[in-house]
Amino acid sequence: MVLCKYLALLATVFSASLAQNTTAITDALSALGLSSFALAAAALNGTSGGQALLSTVLSGGNYSILAPNNDAFSQASSLASDNTLLVDTLAYHILRGSFSSSNSSTFNLTSATSPNHTIGRSMLNDSAYVTLEGNASQAVAWTIESNTLVFLNQATNISIVNSTRINGTGLDIYTIDGILSIPPSMSSVLANATNTSSIAGLLNSTMVPSSNGTNDTIGNILNAQRGITLFAPSDSAFSEVSSSLPVLEGNLTAFTTVLQNHIINGSTVYSSEITNGSNFTSAAGEPLTFVTNSSGTYVTSGSTTAKIIATDILSMNGVVHVIDNVFLNIASDSSAASSAYNSATSAATKLASETGIISATAPAASSSSSSSSGSGSSNNAGVASVVSTYFMTSIVAIVSFAVFGVFI
Repeated sequence: MVLCKYLALLATVFSASLAQNTTAITDALSALGLSSFALAAAALNGTSGGQALLSTVLSGGNYSILAPNNDAFSQASSLASDNTLLVDTLAYHILRGSFSSSNSSTFNLTSATSPNHTIGRSMLNDSAYVTLEGNASQAVAWTIESNTLVFLNQATNISIVNSTRINGTGLDIYTIDGILSIPPSMSSVLANATNTSSIAGLLNSTMVPSSNGTNDTIGNILNAQRGITLFAPSDSAFSEVSSSLPVLEGNLTAFTTVLQNHIINGSTVYSSEITNGSNFTSAAGEPLTFVTNSSGTYVTSGSTTAKIIATDILSMNGVVHVIDNVFLNIASDSSAASSAYNSATSAATKLASETGIISATAPAASSSSSSSSGSGSSNNAGVASVVSTYFMTSIVAIVSFAVFGVFI
């Protein structure tokens, strides 16, 4: 009865057309045992942000709701006392579009086979939690592990318990056994991820003068970028090249360029957008080329090739992919970098309306033009980038490349 009461309230508040679907929605949530989720959704009516979210989702269109079960909600006491956090958290649990692989009433989220990650765009777009390019909403990533679909970037495994499609609406509901955590800043991601303590220590502990005359860490400067893809060398990768680092000691230009050649700035490039033969442009203006074979996916910068050993580590403003080598590439092309960034900026405006699986063939990627450097194909043009003025002036101010040696 309580569940019916709250669903009827939502129907009354948001649209007459929804009222005729109230019974179907109630039956579906009841069958899935989602009374706590229904109560949380009803609580959103007390905030303008919550009303806007519910109005959008319930007024029509295709959406996939990742609904935490009652046990999951019982472990999240903080949500009950913070309506703003509740709105943003639930927004992160609503995917834009349908991800069904069939027309049956019971199904699992579609999961890509190569790479074995699927990326979808959520409804979370609060600038307090998301600063992606083009004002894009935050992404959710999931994969298949031991025949079970689980969500990535979570402290504990969260998987789908069951699912249903609500007839007469555009809603697909997936019951999950946990509450998804919103991705934190990139520096926090690196500090907490496996095998990235060396680069996290470098970025988060090295203070440099910034463009406004104050000192800041490299990590905070990266956090300030809107849309960034970082190919982060693993701890063992830093150790393996430690003998080569003194050669670059004191060379500020070389240090800046090496760091930029690990970054695509202005674009968040998920693994699902990287295909065999993909080409992107680094923040230094150099090509990043990709090859995928039976042993994995590899990225090349200059004369160095690295294997991507961990992908789709989501952050507030982008994504991290961990690689097994350091790109000691000191080449740069400022013209190519500028052209690539302009192309990325143009393409980013289309991300705000992106629905369904994010892939190399998505309209936002395929419709933009390639940069003058030749990077980008019909599947990924426009994601190349250049480092921003703030980022450039701050990093160039680093006094010595020797800081790498402190953390390896």
